Amino acid sequence: MTGSAQLYSILSFLSFYLIYITSKSIFSFFGVILFIASGIALLAYFESKFRSKKSDIISVVFYILFTAFFLVLPKLNSVIANSGISINAANLQGYWMPVYVIIILIPVYFLYKNRQHNRPMYIPVLLAAFIPLAVTGLALLLLDGFRNYSINTIANIIQVSVIDYITQIKNTAGNQLPEVYGDILSYATLNKMQIAKQIVYLSPSWVASSFILVIYMADRFKPLIKDNALVVREFRIPDALVWVLIAGGFLILVPNEVVKFVSYNILIIFGILYFFQGMQITNRILDRFQVSFFFRMLLFMFIFIDFVMFAVIIIMIGLFSIWYKPKWLYQEDNSDNKGDNNGNNS
Repeated sequence: MTGSAQLYSILSFLSFYLIYITSKSIFSFFGVILFIASGIALLAYFESKFRSKKSDIISVVFYILFTAFFLVLPKLNSVIANSGISINAANLQGYWMPVYVIIILIPVYFLYKNRQHNRPMYIPVLLAAFIPLAVTGLALLLLDGFRNYSINTIANIIQVSVIDYITQIKNTAGNQLPEVYGDILSYATLNKMQIAKQIVYLSPSWVASSFILVIYMADRFKPLIKDNALVVREFRIPDALVWVLIAGGFLILVPNEVVKFVSYNILIIFGILYFFQGMQITNRILDRFQVSFFFRMLLFMFIFIDFVMFAVIIIMIGLFSIWYKPKWLYQEDNSDNKGDNNGNNS
């Protein structure tokens, strides 16, 4: 086994821990990039031809020692402070090891087995979406202590990060604040607990979104290699699932607050899934009309400039593709991939 293969697993550990070393949330842009990078690196290790039982043992031992070091490090706060190193040692806790196993190792390993057997890509993506969604949702619904703790924690974050911060700016500026800041301060002060409650009730879809991103991006950025050709697997969720989306949408009409938030979470998850499906269709169209790389980059640049508007358009493309399936769009895949009739996407 070469040393470069072993570095993939080490890079996965480091990328995951760097989120917490730098005090970045997994929902911040930097945190999301590290989160995805951790999954890609681990998948690269699983699929390395130099991987062996020995390398697996080395990886496990390294990560146990790595985590054990973080069990000791928070106890050295004074030493770290005196050294002048800017690290939030309180974030370097040993319990991130099981967190890594749950949100990186297990999902990526399942993706690895899925790719080995060349099964449809939607299977690990849907499992990564709905298992965390169900688990988090049930925990909030059934565990009153967990729900109240989460709401109070978010409320404290709003107090410190929004209310206290804007108040400090207001005092420093001599009570002269831009109107938008004043509106935010007033609304956050009056509705702090309600905002926190809404954020917590939407957290199942946020947690599930993290799993989806890890699985989808890992599969995209570590593509299958067949006969020295780059093969990007098709992502298309079963058409019948649109009825789950429709049912979830109608739940908004139910007056019960909990049911409404179930609906919101379902809509968010399906929005992400159909966005990826819409991107797949968009790429097929660009391939069909042989659009150059330059114009593709221009298109993607416009998507990021006005993401909300273009995201809605792409989601609608993914959703509309359930009913409209022109032969010219799928003819190449049907001729090249005979296994698609058996449900295999490659």
